Amino acid sequence: MLQQQRQQLQQKHHEQAHSQRRVEDRRFLTGSANYVDDSKPANVAYMGILRSPYAHAKIKRIDFTKLSNDPNLIATLSGKDVSENLDPIFETPGQRRTGRHQLAVDIVRFVGEGVAAVLSKTMYSIEDLLEMIEVEYEPLPVVSSIEDSKSGKQLVYPNWGDNVALVQNVERGDADSAIASAAFVSKTRVGVRRQAGVPMEPRSLVASYDPEQQKYTFYASVQSVQKFRAYLSKELRVPPESVRFFVKDVGGGFGTKGAQSYPEFALAALLARKTGLSIKWTSNRTEDLLETSPDRDQYCEIELACDENAKLVALRAKIESDVGVLGTFNISLPHTIMLLPGAYDIPNIKISGTCYVTNKVPTAPVRGAGRPEACFFIESAIDSMAREAKMDPLEFRMRNVVRKFPHDNGAGVTYDSGNYPLLLETLSRAANYRQGRAQSSIARFDTSGRSTIKGVGISLVIEDTGAQMFETASVLATSSGRVVVSTGTSPHGQGLETTLSQLCSAELGIPIERVSLSWGDTDVIPQGLGTFASRSLSVGGSAVLQACRELESTLVAKSAEILGRAAADLRYEDGGITDALNGSRIFSFDELLSRIGDVKVSTKFTLRALPVASGSQFCELEVDTETGKVTILRIVIVDDCGRVINPTIVDGQIHGGFAHGLGGALFEELAYDANCQPLASSLMEYVIPSAETIPSMEVLHIETPSTVTLSGAKGVGESGTIGAYPSIFNALNDALSKMGREIHEAPATPHDIHSLLVGHFTSRTGQ
Repeated sequence: MLQQQRQQLQQKHHEQAHSQRRVEDRRFLTGSANYVDDSKPANVAYMGILRSPYAHAKIKRIDFTKLSNDPNLIATLSGKDVSENLDPIFETPGQRRTGRHQLAVDIVRFVGEGVAAVLSKTMYSIEDLLEMIEVEYEPLPVVSSIEDSKSGKQLVYPNWGDNVALVQNVERGDADSAIASAAFVSKTRVGVRRQAGVPMEPRSLVASYDPEQQKYTFYASVQSVQKFRAYLSKELRVPPESVRFFVKDVGGGFGTKGAQSYPEFALAALLARKTGLSIKWTSNRTEDLLETSPDRDQYCEIELACDENAKLVALRAKIESDVGVLGTFNISLPHTIMLLPGAYDIPNIKISGTCYVTNKVPTAPVRGAGRPEACFFIESAIDSMAREAKMDPLEFRMRNVVRKFPHDNGAGVTYDSGNYPLLLETLSRAANYRQGRAQSSIARFDTSGRSTIKGVGISLVIEDTGAQMFETASVLATSSGRVVVSTGTSPHGQGLETTLSQLCSAELGIPIERVSLSWGDTDVIPQGLGTFASRSLSVGGSAVLQACRELESTLVAKSAEILGRAAADLRYEDGGITDALNGSRIFSFDELLSRIGDVKVSTKFTLRALPVASGSQFCELEVDTETGKVTILRIVIVDDCGRVINPTIVDGQIHGGFAHGLGGALFEELAYDANCQPLASSLMEYVIPSAETIPSMEVLHIETPSTVTLSGAKGVGESGTIGAYPSIFNALNDALSKMGREIHEAPATPHDIHSLLVGHFTSRTGQ
């Protein structure tokens, strides 16, 4: 009976949580949010960075003479100053070392690399000061592509002896033999070019130094204050407790503010120590595109093999990635390898991956960090394999998806739970898949004879969430009955204030209005990992729940002391202490806290495995054969992120994620010429999706709760992006196949598509 009552209460809280509106939106909508660039510290000075116009060159001379009489100049820094006072930029342990400094020392290796820094009394004089610095360069040959890098004719780092940054291989079974004896084999080359994160708020920081405490303070737009404190303590050669990082509101990150160290932090700290001023720096959009780390730039030759019953028997793949000059945090290719088997049960696997350095800005995680590439590669190959086996793409997937959990995918990830057949069945019904496939075969002509061709495509999404396994949280219950939740994660636009408060409210049985969230200050929350890799609710939420449950146990123990009873005779339930024997209420939450005063519990939650989210997508699109323009007609997404805590927030993450993937599939590219000169320096050249090009989306949910998180929730921040590439491209190739064409490299711009179709039409007309 008591268990039934508890289940009913939990169901009530679950229903209330589903209808909860975002609690943080009022300040965003009324202009009350607090971003870094809103801050107006006393004694502030403004930092500017002179950036290299060359992709590879010796620095023969830097001359600051012309600045010396400018009344706005406060200080300057060169690479020599930096190398004497700072350790190199923090690099991922285990990867090949570059020793790259915060300003170039002797040699620049990419366009946009910092060469000198100036400190100005006003932000408006920075550009003038930078223009007065004289730098003499001696251009050097560039390594502009993976092929250049592989040749070894020019070396980005001569002491390496080659241009190979990372090699990783994964093997299970005997893929070579299985492919050699298979009934059907398909081979596809799939690639995705460079894509930027383009957060609405570019990177920004304010740095200061207290000489009495010998402590640096950073107020910065970052996704992980704890990570950046660790990076800067090493670069500044001080213990972690000598660095404080804090953050308030963040206008988007998409991974670009979450994992890698950037030069500006340590440069600002050095200038703060040197001058005693607060140093402010905000990236402009050109700097953001030049120097904020992009991602993707991966290319895969992938083979699949199946038997006479169209059951997959082997996967063999070779992946190559252009990671720029490295010297930061690069994990995308290893993630691609780990997720390449996708949602499919494949007994024999052989995958090799190689990262090559070039004279481009270093890559680092952007929304998905290898997962979109893996999904794009495998789902494109699955469609090719289905054509080879003469099967409908959905039927082929249904025959080969994983059905038993937990599942070891053979490449390093175990899937904790899921229902992939249900994802496909739900998608097929919701999208009216059969009808869409039939209609896509019909070409249409307008009155002028102009034709359009339709295509439909589907994809299955796999996303490992909860990266780096642990997170911290504390819960403070005050004598006034209010609760403050402190988390080691950190919101950057995804609604964490709402969802973490919801978890606390539902667990403790108190109104959400009495719960507030605290985050993003290393002096208050020194341990934690932050927000990235769709981990904030899966791991951070589990830490909050664990802290709440430990608080409940503490409140039961204190109640037992007051009553002189055994703690086993009492339980915490629905916002108060009840008698375990008869269910009668003894103390309400408020009554108990008013008697015992403030109670605080801190905890660290550690996953025993990663929760793996999944989903499916359907895309219907239309191609204008005269212009190559693609129009998305319909998008249906079925998502399984485990237990859904707040559908509005989940849907918002899926909508935004799909828009990001849409940009990568059809528009966005950080292109370079043969001299590694970037061709996009503003949003005029770097095209992102607009309201006009982002379609309405139909989003449905199934819930297979995670077996490794306390809430049952899995991550959702990247799933929309992951599935967008293959669903769009599979639909695009369904359309182009009517014209005898295929395209497998993103983005598929109108120019790319038009070039394909012109070639087709030229051969038909003989022109």
